[in-house]
Amino acid sequence: MKSILFINRVYPPVSGATGQLLAELAPELARAGWRVTVLTAAPPSSGPRSEQLDGVNVQRVSGLPFTRTSHWRRALSYLSLYPALLWRAWRLPRHDVVVTVTDPPLLAVIGWWVTLVRGGRGVHWAQDLYPELAEELGVLRRGGWIANVLRWLSTQALRRCHTVIAVGRCMRERLVRRNLDKARIEVIGNWGQDAGSVLTGDQRSSPFRHAHQLGDRFVVMYSGNFGLAHPFEAIVDAIALMQRTHPQMLFLLVGDGPRLEWVKQQVAARALTNVRFLPFQPKERLAESLGAADLHLATMEENLCGLVVPSKVSGVLAAGRPCLFLGPADSEAARLIREHEFGEVLTGPSGEKLAGALTDWMEQPARLERVRERASTVASVVGRPAAMTAFARVFQRALEAERPSGVRHAAGQALEVSWKGERASEQPRPSGALTK
Repeated sequence: MKSILFINRVYPPVSGATGQLLAELAPELARAGWRVTVLTAAPPSSGPRSEQLDGVNVQRVSGLPFTRTSHWRRALSYLSLYPALLWRAWRLPRHDVVVTVTDPPLLAVIGWWVTLVRGGRGVHWAQDLYPELAEELGVLRRGGWIANVLRWLSTQALRRCHTVIAVGRCMRERLVRRNLDKARIEVIGNWGQDAGSVLTGDQRSSPFRHAHQLGDRFVVMYSGNFGLAHPFEAIVDAIALMQRTHPQMLFLLVGDGPRLEWVKQQVAARALTNVRFLPFQPKERLAESLGAADLHLATMEENLCGLVVPSKVSGVLAAGRPCLFLGPADSEAARLIREHEFGEVLTGPSGEKLAGALTDWMEQPARLERVRERASTVASVVGRPAAMTAFARVFQRALEAERPSGVRHAAGQALEVSWKGERASEQPRPSGALTK
């Protein structure tokens, strides 16, 4: 049996976007016949250090408590975790494929050392790029010696990977600028809901709207991380404008993160009553939550194009709702929206520009309906089955690199075939369907 090891800081029950994606991918590999191990950090509360979850062997190590209160305390938490992850990885049985994610940053270096000592093929799943992201956010001095050393280490590790998975074409372009071989970079976007869970009906009759007493109001939702990479100034300004001109519009802000407190302070200071806040929604209710909105917002700082990719956009598209993206025109999020005609891209956004776009969408119900009608087609491209098939191909190529030419591993083939076969009857992909 071929085996694969994933290394990432978060994995359920510890919350985090990368952990949730991994928790959907790893069990599918296990069901396809792989021996799957996830090496991750232990939750703050006591729990087993080793357990089987959905056919996945989960191994946990301890480090200093993770915190977002300061950059330095977070860095210390990361530094305490690296040796613990490396030591446990060396003590685990050898794996044919070793996959690192990007939480904490520079995990690719750990993967490089693991494959160097234990063997196997390295794959890095890049959700963001360091140290460039830290430089742009002001965490590290741009071009300083710390950033340059980390960049050199990261580049050396990535060059030794069999494949680097980028979550967007804009990220692949950034990696190529680091002189990485473009042929070794695979683009696999983060996925939204399965096609079968797309909500294409009248969202005003949804249980989520009823539970939160949303009534017939036009609901604009931001759902996800309120992180440092996401600007909210234009959103708050637009909320204030729409309160005066379109009081029937309700802004539903769902999630958490370091900038949430600033947004709440602004809402209170301006006495805005057309806003509601909700915590992150459970996975099992996420499709219902996203589908309850009339329109979604996503944001990203202009200077972060290719360093991060807002994964919420794929979820919104799969849910059949339009998305207004406030961010760089060349980012993967913007490209997806334009290619699938699923919303609008606002570069250099202001409150006035956003308010104008929201008004246009609100006053054109036929435009909203056209988006919903295309939901199934788009879901076949940005949904989980398409991503799983792409991952199967990547891992199989890594396996074949260690096997004689022409030999295909059955487990790698099984994942690809099972997803294609399972979804073929549910969501047939029409000829000429849009692709990335």
